[in-house]
Amino acid sequence: MSLYSAIGSAISGLNASQAGLDLVSRNIANANTAGYTRKVQQVSNNIAGGEGIGVTQLAATRNVNSYLQQQIRSESATTSKLNIYSDFLSRIDKMFGAPDSDTSVASSVTNLVTKLQAVATSPDDPAARQTFLNAATNMASKLNSMSSSLQGMRLEAERNISSAVTSANSLLKTVADLNLQIAQRQASNISTADLQDQRDNAVDSLSKLMDIKTVQRDDGTIAIFTGGGQLLLDKQAVKLTFDEHTSLDANSAYNIDPSKRTVGTVTLQNGTTSVDLIASGAFRSGAIAGYIEMRDKVLPQAQAQLDELASQLALSMSQETVPGTAASAGVAPNVATGFDIDTNALLSGNTISLTYTDTPAGTEHKITIVKVTDPSALPLTHTATSNPNDTVIGVNFNQPMANIIADIQAALPASVTVSNPGGSTIRFLDDGSAGASDVNAVSATITPTSLIDVGTGLPLFVDGNGQKAYSASLDNPPQINGFAGRITVNAKVLADDTSLVVYSTNPQTLIGDDTRPLDLLARLTDTSRTYSSLTGIGSAATPFSGSIDSFARRIVSVQSSQAAAASTDASAQQVVTNTLQDKYSGDTGVNIDEEMSNLIMLQNAYSANARVITTVKQLFDVLLSIGR
Repeated sequence: MSLYSAIGSAISGLNASQAGLDLVSRNIANANTAGYTRKVQQVSNNIAGGEGIGVTQLAATRNVNSYLQQQIRSESATTSKLNIYSDFLSRIDKMFGAPDSDTSVASSVTNLVTKLQAVATSPDDPAARQTFLNAATNMASKLNSMSSSLQGMRLEAERNISSAVTSANSLLKTVADLNLQIAQRQASNISTADLQDQRDNAVDSLSKLMDIKTVQRDDGTIAIFTGGGQLLLDKQAVKLTFDEHTSLDANSAYNIDPSKRTVGTVTLQNGTTSVDLIASGAFRSGAIAGYIEMRDKVLPQAQAQLDELASQLALSMSQETVPGTAASAGVAPNVATGFDIDTNALLSGNTISLTYTDTPAGTEHKITIVKVTDPSALPLTHTATSNPNDTVIGVNFNQPMANIIADIQAALPASVTVSNPGGSTIRFLDDGSAGASDVNAVSATITPTSLIDVGTGLPLFVDGNGQKAYSASLDNPPQINGFAGRITVNAKVLADDTSLVVYSTNPQTLIGDDTRPLDLLARLTDTSRTYSSLTGIGSAATPFSGSIDSFARRIVSVQSSQAAAASTDASAQQVVTNTLQDKYSGDTGVNIDEEMSNLIMLQNAYSANARVITTVKQLFDVLLSIGR
């Protein structure tokens, strides 16, 4: 090796050592910087490369486990979603109250029962009657407030989706810009490690918003897809849009049909192509998925629980069952028997119950005919009532009686005949001597609007400030939707608290009569009612049944259990994410001890190369002195 080769080799070694020292110093300085990965110096032997002696510096690289990185992103998306669940369900749980709390919605029902018991004990006591009305007013106000809070939380989720979509667009643009820089630098053999860190940080942030997958390209760029396979970024980023709604109510709902959708949706815009990402199932985890499920599933179900409680409160107090009167037609031996029912008092949502038996098979059929006045609500499904054992027939009563009869007959077998003997009466008869059916019973469930002379029930609760009678109408939109936010005490009852006792004018009910208070108390505590499975309590096949009080306690218990489960799930998921993150940081992060060891090694290499240069200089000095 000549002296010139030796000095060239030493200088290349000096430069490599200097670059290594700079890199180690930068690693140490960024040891605690979030998202920073350890950079590793790369050099090549010039002899092996056929370029003489010495070393050539290559672009610094980083050692990243791509599989572990994708796992962390997947788990981070799940963690974000579960944290949102835990947060929202905790707030709902506090709103509903603890099962043993005096401030829970169940305790409000219990308080209502207690005050009604006092009225039943002393019906002639004005103070007891007024105290009960105060409890009823507080009950309605609590339901109003809780309903308003739930819709406020839905609007919060709507806004958070909008904010998350804006952040996602910004992050996608950042990744696209970094992709371009990385491709350019890689083509020029310049280190892209720092840019890759920046890109990873952006992708990590994006993974917390939605579940994504990345695909590495040969030019150093990456493509990003949703977990469902929709392309978000390749050469360019797509644009996500969200048509945020500024107000939501209990009737606001997502629908894949844009004309029926009354909440915002996330749309992917890629040139002329537009895709509804919610409809396509693109969001399976991540913050956006969490907020969507809060807005469209969890909070609406909590609203349904409140609405069902409010609905059953109103109906249990007011509903009256009117039995049919025996009827027959024909002459012996071909006499058809059955019942007449007067439909004059039916409100929309009220029902006619028909029970008939196939003969001689003995199969019993329970039919529930529901009055509707809005044809667009038809046909009704069998889940329109909470009874799993009935067949539901929705009939438009806003038409001539002949058409009503025809619609009912069309829904029943020929062995049961339907007719109109006059006025608003509907007659149901068996097939007489043919012997294919027996009509066993017919009755109507009505919602009286008067405080007196319609039975011992009382329309204590009404719908909204307009004081509309509550009959659980199924006309669009169904009356139950958001009823918890509108329920109020009947102004007529507030104006005359004796109506809690007096239910008849002929004969005149005495002010000390406990008949109505005791009946109302039984309706709240003893009478078993069946509740809609849309509340998430029970199922369509086996719905929850019990008193109003027991249902109120059940929904409080369910909310408490869901909140506890969500908190446990979120904590467990956080442990998984933290464990993976610690492993990733251990593999790719900066180890100070290791870097200090490298620093010493590089310092020694620098000193050795400097010594070579010094020695070569001395040799040159000797050679020059000989020449003199």
